[in-house]
Amino acid sequence: MGARRQSIEQTTIGIVLLVLISKAVGFGREMIVAYEFGTGIEYDTYLIGVSIPLALYTLAGYAFSNLFIPRYGHAVSGEDRRFGLRIFWTDVNLSLLIAVAVTFGIIVFAPDIIRLIAPGLDEAHIPKAVFIARVSSVIVALGILEALFRSILNAEKKFLIPAAGPILANIVLIGVIIGFAGRISTRAILYGVVAGYTAHAILVFVPFSRTGIFRYFHARLFHRRTGTFLAIAAIILIIEAASQVYAVVDRYFASEMAAGVVSALGYAYMLSALPTAIFAYALSTVLFPYMTDASAGADTARSAHLITRGVCVGLLLALPAMMIYWVFSRELVLLLLRRGAFDMRSVAFTSDLLRYFALGMAGQFLIWVLSRAYYAGQKYGLLIFQVVIVIAAKIVFSIIGVDAFGYIGLAIASSISYIVGAVVLLAFTGRFLVKVDGRAILAYVIRVLIATAAGLAAGSALNAWLVAGTTQFGSLLIRAPIAIGISLSVFIVTAYVVNIPDVRNLTAKVMWRNRDRGDQN
Repeated sequence: MGARRQSIEQTTIGIVLLVLISKAVGFGREMIVAYEFGTGIEYDTYLIGVSIPLALYTLAGYAFSNLFIPRYGHAVSGEDRRFGLRIFWTDVNLSLLIAVAVTFGIIVFAPDIIRLIAPGLDEAHIPKAVFIARVSSVIVALGILEALFRSILNAEKKFLIPAAGPILANIVLIGVIIGFAGRISTRAILYGVVAGYTAHAILVFVPFSRTGIFRYFHARLFHRRTGTFLAIAAIILIIEAASQVYAVVDRYFASEMAAGVVSALGYAYMLSALPTAIFAYALSTVLFPYMTDASAGADTARSAHLITRGVCVGLLLALPAMMIYWVFSRELVLLLLRRGAFDMRSVAFTSDLLRYFALGMAGQFLIWVLSRAYYAGQKYGLLIFQVVIVIAAKIVFSIIGVDAFGYIGLAIASSISYIVGAVVLLAFTGRFLVKVDGRAILAYVIRVLIATAAGLAAGSALNAWLVAGTTQFGSLLIRAPIAIGISLSVFIVTAYVVNIPDVRNLTAKVMWRNRDRGDQN
């Protein structure tokens, strides 16, 4: 178990580093987009037009990986591997056919879709949004292909090349924007997205093609278990669609607000999702195959251990990130996006939203980790129940929040719904999945909350004394990292004092490495 734990930790760190690089490149992309387009109507129109295809691409990536990994695992572990993989390929073929049908549907019904999701969009900009929706619809099939390639590699415990794919996609997108934005405006983003996702799929296809799975390929579309496959696929799609509902709901309300709110929501969501996309993604990606193995082998002790560790480490990562975003939202937006067309009005919109999006960060982390445990245990009904509650909470609190707080109410509603979803999954885990050590988790959470409170107090004081009111980029570039660094240091020191095991273990490892290097010198 020690070697396996080390492998999980090392692989998680490797994925974190790759995702960090990807997000750094992605930040460069967003900075270029912000410089070129700010939060004007042209970028609003692009976001509205691409919203459904992009949501479906993301949905396909998450949903079909959660579908393909367990089905591939059962196929290769069965008595007749050849038969199992031929059935698997039939499921893949049917999935791609459905993706083509969805693409065709978007192309045909794009005008109706745009008017449905953005009733407040000016009639003059609807044709542009329709064109964007039609062109970007091709990425739906790309999403399923990439999910297929990545899922097989992950099931074979090969994580690093799939994690590197977004780096290439972002580089291609940046190149297209720089080369063509001045001539074709937001269409440069559109064409860059299509080209980038295509390059991503090709990169992951190369190692996928070496797994030998093509030896079992055939062109059938149906088998006697197709009905079961479609039912499971529909359930997983509904479950994963919950996260995509957020963007649709937000843009529905924001399309009737001041110009620029839709764009600000996009920027704020992108920034607030970074910790989740980096740390929660890496943690859940690595844990998922091991959770699947433990569940398939009826190893309840191993399952309970993985879930407990996932929850604890997830909160250890999420709460300090939430702390930094809450205190330094304005400074982060100024540093990362304030240039070109992204003016102080854009900063105000985006930083207000970012601050309240951050409140739901812990809920997002827990949903990522716990949902993989439910997929591994094939508890789809419970996930459906959780999704219904989350979507209902998002819609209800959006209606209430917009009336009470304006556009900020959309961010508050998202955070509340994430927290509600996480609480539901936690409550169901011990009853319907495996028994976890609730007291150990509670003790761990209390320690993390104490450390977070200390870091939050330090950060607030430092922000008021060192950073508040600063808008000059050079001065902010020096002051903000110092304040953030001290706040995180206070968090880490407090975490060490209150005896959070992961912080103490990491500190011990760093100290021993430095000691060994000193002895060598």
